[in-house]
Formats: sequence, structure tokens, C-alpha cells
Amino acid sequence: MKTIKVLLVVAAILAIAGIFMPQDYNVSRTLVITAPLAAVQGHVEDMDNWNRWTVWDEVPPPAGGQLARMESGVGSGKYLSGNSGSGWFVVTHTSEIDGFEYTVHSDSGDKALALVTFVDQGGSTKVEWTVNGNVSKPPVLAPYRALIKKFVLVSSLNQNLKNLKKMVEQEDLK
Repeated sequence: MKTIKVLLVVAAILAIAGIFMPQDYNVSRTLVITAPLAAVQGHVEDMDNWNRWTVWDEVPPPAGGQLARMESGVGSGKYLSGNSGSGWFVVTHTSEIDGFEYTVHSDSGDKALALVTFVDQGGSTKVEWTVNGNVSKPPVLAPYRALIKKFVLVSSLNQNLKNLKKMVEQEDLK
């Protein structure tokens, strides 16, 4: 009986704390790749290349789901699955100056905006990948889910950038 009371008190404290915690998350990672900007940007913007360097697995779209059949550019996208869940993204903007922007829609209803920017550093390219999102369901657990998403995204983005660096630099040597 005492154990049940303690568990109820802990659950109540966590629920109350969850009300005051942020439901937003922001993750940003940067890496310099020893390759020209065009080579790096080409790999990021070509959807067919994502399977080669991201930690996310491409999955078939759910019944009735369809993305534009484009390899790159605004409107292209992918259905993906990984440690942070599954869902799809759609490219919303791409330019040599502003970078590559896409919106992420998770199967759980969460939404995030991601931006990958490229800065030419004279033979090298600085790549910055930023993801800003919000978790809204269920309200009491949303802040805890946002913390978990942030933790998983830090790891995923770091690994994606390392994989991209390895792939682009090896191809640039050829």
C-alpha cells in the first residue's frame, strides 16, 4: 500500500512538472566537409542519396500516402523510420544561398522544421543541420517526449553528418 502511494505521488509530481516544461525542441549540429559546396549540397538535395548516408531507413508510404515522385527540389520527400519514430518529410525550399529546408511530419502528429545550410570555406564546406519541433500529444507527456526526441536527434544528426562527410570526401578523392 505504501509503495502505491509513493508511485502515485511521483506520478503526480511528474504530471505537474510536465505542465510547466517546454514542448519544443531545437537541435543544431555542424561539421566541416573537405569537399566543394556543390558536391555536398548535391548529396543532401538528392533524395536517392539519403539512403546512403542517413541513419533513417526509407519505408513504403502508408495506404493512401503518396509523395511527389521527384529526386530533388521543392515538393520532393521521403517516408522514413528511425530511432525517433517514423513519418515523412517534404522539401519546402532549396537554394545555394539559403540552403535546404524541409518540414517533418511524424506518424504521431508532431511537426518539425529542418534546415541544412552550406557555407563555402574555400575547398571545404561547413554544413549546419538544425531541427526545430514541437510535441503536443499527449499534453502531460509531451515535454518528456520532446526531451527524448532532442536526445535521439542529437545522435542521429551527428551520425548523419559523419556519414555524409565520409561519403562525399571519399567520392571527391576519385
